[in-house]
Amino acid sequence: MRRPKVHKEIELRQLRTFTLAATQGGFSAAAADLGLSVPAVWEQVRSLESILGATLLVRHGRALELTVDGKLLLEIIQPHVSGIDSLVKLFQARRSESARQLSVASIPQVLANLLPPPIREFMGKHGQTQLRLLSDPGAAAVMRMVERGEADLGLITANPDEPASPHLAHEYLFDLKFMLMTGSHHPLARKKEVKAADLVKYPVITMLASSPNRKLLERILRRHGLLDRLHVVMENSSTDIIQKYVALGAGIALLYAWPRIDRHEPGLHVREFDPHIEALPVMLVTRKYAHLPDHVQEFLQILRKHLADSAPDHL
Repeated sequence: MRRPKVHKEIELRQLRTFTLAATQGGFSAAAADLGLSVPAVWEQVRSLESILGATLLVRHGRALELTVDGKLLLEIIQPHVSGIDSLVKLFQARRSESARQLSVASIPQVLANLLPPPIREFMGKHGQTQLRLLSDPGAAAVMRMVERGEADLGLITANPDEPASPHLAHEYLFDLKFMLMTGSHHPLARKKEVKAADLVKYPVITMLASSPNRKLLERILRRHGLLDRLHVVMENSSTDIIQKYVALGAGIALLYAWPRIDRHEPGLHVREFDPHIEALPVMLVTRKYAHLPDHVQEFLQILRKHLADSAPDHL
């Protein structure tokens, strides 16, 4: 007697596991996010492939790559998986006002110079909301926090050397200009026009070699045949630390920065180095298709309102 054919049903956990493995580029990262073992993650993805009769992920070296079928499935299911995952947070926020949380991830400069006023206004209206601020100098790290649901939103600079995440919605906010920072009484603060040759006359405090700021500075000096004369006295990933030491007179700095950053540091003088240099956009990122709770949407409205009044283009 023949046994009736059993039709297995696709489970949500399989779709969620596949989505994480595809977006994180590996079973190990997905396992860490889900709190599962790597073999358990592998088994769920292989079970999904068996049900669909298609290969979804293949190994390429140490990383995983989506097949054509895998890309098609991810495109179909990601809006639904993201929406369902965010519904838990939305339900919890609606269920208990006191348990609401606002999580914001940001690069340090934006966190220090842009966020305090909108955060102050939001917390004045929603004092019971649990505020969580996360910071990382790398835009890629901030995007990962948002992708994984560790943050409701992220504020980053659009680094031309780093591709935008296909799993996030990107909203342009404003531009950072390439600024020359000196002490208030530094000779370059009074000079009518500062040229590349002037920069190598003084010690320079700069970002790490991988940053857009450092790469641009080196391109400028290389174009003028001056790179070998660059004297770096300090490398740091924090604009706050850099501006403090510039104000102390330890050196000059050239950074993409908030034009009125000198308001936050006594003894600091800031001016745009060259208006022809391309600006660096600041972007707001959120998870595509995610349901943002009402209080998160309200914070975004407050943030945009403050930008309309105080963003660099309006100063």
